[in-house]
Amino acid sequence: MTAEPLSARTDRLANLRDTAGLPFADGARTLPGILYRGDAPYPGDTLPTEVPTWPPAAVLDLRSVGERERAPFDWPGRTAAHHRPLHDAAAPTAELPPDLTTLYDNIVDTAAERIAGLLPIVAHADGPVFVHCSAGKDRTGVVVAALLLAVEVEPSAVITDYLRTGPNMSPLQSRWKAKGHKGSRPIPDSWLLAPEEAITSVVDRLLGWPTGPSGWLLDHGASASDLQRWRDRLRGPQRA
Repeated sequence: MTAEPLSARTDRLANLRDTAGLPFADGARTLPGILYRGDAPYPGDTLPTEVPTWPPAAVLDLRSVGERERAPFDWPGRTAAHHRPLHDAAAPTAELPPDLTTLYDNIVDTAAERIAGLLPIVAHADGPVFVHCSAGKDRTGVVVAALLLAVEVEPSAVITDYLRTGPNMSPLQSRWKAKGHKGSRPIPDSWLLAPEEAITSVVDRLLGWPTGPSGWLLDHGASASDLQRWRDRLRGPQRA
C-alpha cells in the first residue's frame, strides 16, 4: 500500500518553514531554529518535521480576533503565545482590497507600529519564534520581510522565501476545507496566489525608507537595543 504523500495530508501545517540559510549582505546566513513562519495550527495536528525544534518557544499569532475564535489552538505551557492582530483587512472576514499589492501597501502604511512592536518578542525569545496568520502568506509575509530586511538579509532572498508559499497554497486550501475553515465572504482566486509583485512592493518601500528597513522599525517605535539583539540572534557571532 502506497503511503499518502505529505502534501495530501490535512492534519499538518501546510506552509510551515524555517527561515534558516538566507544570505546576509556580507555572506553570513540566517541560523536555523530562530524564526519560523507558517499557517495556523489546528487541534489534532501531527507534530511537524520540517523544523528542528517543536513546539516553538514563542508564537506570534497575527490573526484577527474573529479568526482566532473560530480556530482556537492551545499551545503547551512552555510556549509563550502572543496574539497580535495585525491588519483586519487581511482577514477573510473584512472588506477586501482590490489586490494583494494594495493590501500589503496598506499594511505597511497602517500597521507599522504594530510590526515594530513585535521586535521585542523575537529579540528576547528563548528559542524559535513561530510567526503565523491563517495562511502564513500575507500578514506573515509582510512581518517576516520587515524582520529580515531590518537586519540586512539580502532583499532577493526575502522575496524568494516568500515565493516558497506558492506551491503550498493548494494543500493549504485542502486543509481549510477539511477543517471547516470559513470566512464571511468568498476570497478571490487571485488572493490564493503568492505574487512576486506584491512582496516586491513591500521590499522596495522598506528599502526606500530614508533610513532603510532598520530605520523604518526604529522610526515606528522599535528600540536600537532590541534590533541589535534580534540581529545577533538571527545571524550569530559576526565575522572578524
